[in-house]
Amino acid sequence: MTTAVRDGRRVTYRPRMNPAERDRTAARLREEYEQGNSVRGVANGAGLSYGTTYRLLLAAGTVLRTRAGRPGAPTT
Repeated sequence: MTTAVRDGRRVTYRPRMNPAERDRTAARLREEYEQGNSVRGVANGAGLSYGTTYRLLLAAGTVLRTRAGRPGAPTT
């Protein structure tokens, strides 16, 4: 983690991943998701934001389930 000062407050942020690390992380996240974990559950386990996890899953070619968690769930 890296710290910086923004608006007079100290903030901590995760440094960017290099391409190889990003690919490895995306593959690991995809495995967890395909084992039945939710996007939010995978994100929490990896210490990443929901948005970052979602983008990494898409980059790994993951076929995402519907929001209801069931294939073919009705949308109302």
